[in-house]
Amino acid sequence: MKQPLLFYPPNTRKTRKNKSKYSLRILCGFATLRELLFLGWLVLFIAAQQGIAQTSYSDTSRTPFQRGGIYDRPYILKLGGNTAIGGYAEMNSNYERVDGVSEGFSFENRRFNIFLYSAISEHVKLTSELEFEHGTEEIKLETALVDVLLNTAINLRAGILLSPIGRFNIAHDSPRYNVIDRPLVSTQIIPATLSEVGAGFFGAFYTTPFDRFTYEIYAVNGLSDGLLLGSGEGTRIPRGKSEEAFGEDNNGSPAVSGRLAYNPRFGGEVGISFYTGRYNTYAIEGATIDESRSVRIFAFDAEYRKQRWHFRGEAALATIDTPEDQVDNDLFAEKQHGFFVEGNYTLLRRQLFGMPEASVALFSRYDEIDLNVGTFDKTGQDVGEVNRRVTAGVAFRPTSDTTIRLSYWRQWDYDRFNNLSHSMNVQFGVATYF
Repeated sequence: MKQPLLFYPPNTRKTRKNKSKYSLRILCGFATLRELLFLGWLVLFIAAQQGIAQTSYSDTSRTPFQRGGIYDRPYILKLGGNTAIGGYAEMNSNYERVDGVSEGFSFENRRFNIFLYSAISEHVKLTSELEFEHGTEEIKLETALVDVLLNTAINLRAGILLSPIGRFNIAHDSPRYNVIDRPLVSTQIIPATLSEVGAGFFGAFYTTPFDRFTYEIYAVNGLSDGLLLGSGEGTRIPRGKSEEAFGEDNNGSPAVSGRLAYNPRFGGEVGISFYTGRYNTYAIEGATIDESRSVRIFAFDAEYRKQRWHFRGEAALATIDTPEDQVDNDLFAEKQHGFFVEGNYTLLRRQLFGMPEASVALFSRYDEIDLNVGTFDKTGQDVGEVNRRVTAGVAFRPTSDTTIRLSYWRQWDYDRFNNLSHSMNVQFGVATYF
C-alpha cells in the first residue's frame, strides 16, 4: 500500500528552458542553496519510496519516529498488556439549611477520579490517580507512585503517596462508603486526603497463618505554616497542605508518617498511626530566622464485619507548637481531637429488579471534633470550636461497586465563644467505580 508523504518538496513547475538552465548550472557546480535543498529533498524522497517498498511499518526496528522520543515510551508499547485504567465517579444533591436559612436545592458533581496502573515488571508497579473535583474547579494528582516489590515483609515505595495517618486517608474512595459526606475528624484534624511527595517502606508479616500485621512508614515533605496562618480563624491543619510541597520541602526537614495495623483471625482490623514533622520555615540559606515548630498527629482506627453488621471508627489527637510571642494566646489551638463511629446494617441481600447482587443497608454515623482544646487564659472558660454531627440514611447497592444513598444529617457548631449554630442537610447521591 502506498504510504503518504511525510514531507513535500518545493514547487518544481518550471519551463523547459528553465529546467535545462537549472540542469546546466547544477552540472557545472553553480547551484543556489534553494536548488541544493530541492535536490536533497528529491534524493530523500526516492530513498524513502524505495524503503517503503521493501520494509513494512510494522517492523519496529525501522520507524519514522525519533528514538527515545514521545512515541518511543513503554506505556505505548505495552498498552493493553500490562496497563489498566479505571476510576470512580460521585454525584450528589443537597438541600441544606443553616439556622433556618436555606439556599434551596442543588446538584453537585463532587468527584471524578481516574486511575492508571501499570505492571512495569513482575517486581515494579506504578499506580496513579487524577482527581477532578466539582467539574474542573480543582484538578490534582492525588497519587503517582512506584512500588518496588522485594518480598512480603519489605517493599519500597516512592512518589506522590497517601500518608498513612488513619485508615480513611488511605482508603477513602466514595463507593466504599454509604455515608455521603466524609468524617469530620478525617478531614478537619487528619487533613484527608493528604497526598505528599516522599519515599519509604511497606510490608506484611504473619505471626500465625491467620493473624497478620501490616505496616507503612514514609518520609515526606510535610505540611506548611498555612495550618496557622492560612485561614485567619486559628489552627486549621488542612490549610497546611501546599502545592509547593510537591516540588520541595519548605524547611528542608522531612516529616515522618507511619501506620501499623493488625488483622486478627476473627476478622476486622485495628490500626495505630502517627504523623510528625516541622511545619514552619525556620531557616533561609542556613540562617536561622525563627524557632522550629512541629505538628504531631496520632490516630487510632478500627473496623469489623459480622454477618449483616459492619462497624468502623477513627479517632485522632493533634498537638501543634505555636509561637510563644503570639498576641492572642487563645486564637491558635495547641491541641485538637475528634472521632467518628459508624454502623451499617444490611437489611436485605437478594435479587432485585433483575440484579442478582443487589442489597439494601441502613446506616448511621456520629462525628465530633474539638478544634481548640483548652480554656481562655483570662476567664478560664472553655474555648469553643466544637462540631457535632449525626447522620442516618439508607443505601441501595445494585452491585458491590455502586451505591445509591439517601441520607440526612444534623450538625451543631459552636464558635470560639460557644455560640451555637444549627445546620441540616438532606442528600441524595450516587457513587460508582468504573
